[in-house]
Amino acid sequence: MQRAGVRGRSRQFRRIGAGVCWAVAVVLCLPGALLTVLRLVRWDLGTPWIQLLSLFPATLAFTTAALAAAVLAVCLSSRLSRTILAAAATALLLIQLQLVAPGLLPRDRPGAAPQAAATAGGPIPGTGRTVTVMALNVGSSGVDSTVLLKEALARKADILALPELGPPGLEALEAAGIAADFPYRSVDVDWAGVGSAIFSRFPLQASGRVPDSAFYQSTGVVTVPGAAGAIRLAAIHVDSPRPGRIPGWRQELRQLGGLRQDVPGPASTILLGDFNASYDHREFRELLATGLTDAAQAAGQGMTPTWPAGSRVPLFVALDHVLVTADIGIRSFATVAVPGTDHAGVIAELVLPG
Repeated sequence: MQRAGVRGRSRQFRRIGAGVCWAVAVVLCLPGALLTVLRLVRWDLGTPWIQLLSLFPATLAFTTAALAAAVLAVCLSSRLSRTILAAAATALLLIQLQLVAPGLLPRDRPGAAPQAAATAGGPIPGTGRTVTVMALNVGSSGVDSTVLLKEALARKADILALPELGPPGLEALEAAGIAADFPYRSVDVDWAGVGSAIFSRFPLQASGRVPDSAFYQSTGVVTVPGAAGAIRLAAIHVDSPRPGRIPGWRQELRQLGGLRQDVPGPASTILLGDFNASYDHREFRELLATGLTDAAQAAGQGMTPTWPAGSRVPLFVALDHVLVTADIGIRSFATVAVPGTDHAGVIAELVLPG
C-alpha cells in the first residue's frame, strides 16, 4: 500500500511538472511566434511593430527555452498536446534560424580568392588597395573627441564618417588635431544636431549631401592610391521610424538604393553610418537587394548589435552598418565602444577594386 501511494504521488508530481513545463513553453513561444509572423509579412508595418522587429534575434533564446520546456513536459508526461507543442517549438526555432542565418554565416572568407568567394556565393573581393573605414553616430550628448580620434588611429582607420556631428563636436575634433591624420573632409554640420562629416587620409572631393533627408548625410568622392578608380562615399543617418515618421524612414532607405545610379560619377560606393534599420526590417533587406553587401553579414557578424550603447539595457539591435557595392571586397568587420553616444562604432577593412 505504501509503495503504491509513493508511485501515485510520483505520477501526480510528474503530471503537475509536465503541466507547468507546458505552460512555460507556450508563454515562451509567443514572442518568437509573433515576431516571426511580422518578419514574414509583406505589407507595410507601422508603430509599434517596426520597433518590435528589432527584438527578433533576441526571441531565439525564448524559443530555445520553450523547446527545452516542451521536451521536458513530454518526458514527464507524454500527451498528444505536449508532443504537438514540442514539434511546433522545433519548427518555429528552425524558421527563426533560417531567417537569421544570413547574419551568422560568413559569405566571404577574409582574404579569400575571387574564385572561392564566387563559389561560396559571396561578394568577390577587390584586388586593389586595402582601406579601413569607420563610422560612429556621435549623437548630441558629446563624444570625447580625443578618445574618438585615439580609437580611429588605433584601428588604423583611413576614412572616418561621423553622423550627427554639430559645430561644437567639429571644433573639439579640430582641437584634438584631426586635420593632422585626416587632412581631407566633406563636412556639413548644423547647430540643430542634424549634421555629419567624412574625414579621409586620401584626397576627398565633397559632393553635397543626400537630398530629401531629415538628417544631413554628407557625400564625397575619394581617390585612393592603388585603387582602379574613385570611390563614392556617404555618411548615412536615416531618420528613425518614430510614429508619424515611418513614410519618411522608408523613403530615405529606398533612395539610398538608387543613390549610386542617380548621381553621376564612380559606381563603386561605400555607405556607412546609422541606418536606423536592421536586417530584420524588410526595408533594409530591399536596400541590400539593390546590389549592396553588409560588411557585418559578409564577415558572419550580422547579428552584432550596435544600439543602445552606454545604457542599462544591453545592446540588442544592429542599426549601424557599412554597405558596399559588389566590386569592393570585405576583409573584416568589428564594432567599437566610444563613451558619450548611444551607438557603437562600426569598422570594416575593405579591398578596393584594382
